[in-house]
Amino acid sequence: MRLLSVGCDAKTVKGEKKGYLTGILYLAPASSSGVANVCASASAGCIAGCLNTAGRASIFPAIHKARVRKTRALFADRDTFMRDLERDINALVRAAKRKGMTPCVRVNGTSDLPWLALEMAHRFPRVQFYDYTKHARPWDRVRSNYHLTFSHSEINESLCVDALRHGINVAMVFSTRKGQPLPKRWNGYRVIDGDLSDLRFTDPRGVIVGLRAKGRAKRDYLGFCVKADLVQIQIGKAA
Repeated sequence: MRLLSVGCDAKTVKGEKKGYLTGILYLAPASSSGVANVCASASAGCIAGCLNTAGRASIFPAIHKARVRKTRALFADRDTFMRDLERDINALVRAAKRKGMTPCVRVNGTSDLPWLALEMAHRFPRVQFYDYTKHARPWDRVRSNYHLTFSHSEINESLCVDALRHGINVAMVFSTRKGQPLPKRWNGYRVIDGDLSDLRFTDPRGVIVGLRAKGRAKRDYLGFCVKADLVQIQIGKAA
């Protein structure tokens, strides 16, 4: 079973223009596989607006079915799954070398399993790994070749501030529409445009990685998406 998706994501294609070839493992998010919860720290808003509902996955049901198969394979036979993932990463490294590019891997495309990413980062010390996470204390899991960005939700603002204080950037979904500028600041922290690429390990430190709502997140009613207009009003009052 092929596990890594390469060149199938709009943002990773943008990364290719910068010389990076990205492989992403997409599992069935949260408990949607029926066998395990792979996003134990996800909020209700995060689950409702998951990127699993955006892009090609929102159009082709076969994509979600494939992610369910991968997730069930992981929990049915972990050793075989790990060997298959290792095989795919090796193939990515070879492909990147042929193209004169730098390989990078995001193990948790639609999951949040620290142990899986850390194990792969250990097996491939020369490959850059990166993820988004909602698990607390992300700075404890950062490695020289494993970069983490903490993800904001409607219930974890204090953890976001804690992450920023420890040098971990925070990804934040705004209600901003496609093509429109993101807020320049959130709570005093600079906001950068995270939609320009998915290469989070190249971001400056101490920033908010702004993302525009996609898929079902556009219809968020749980508070997962930060209202961009309210942020701007707050900044105006502070000024």
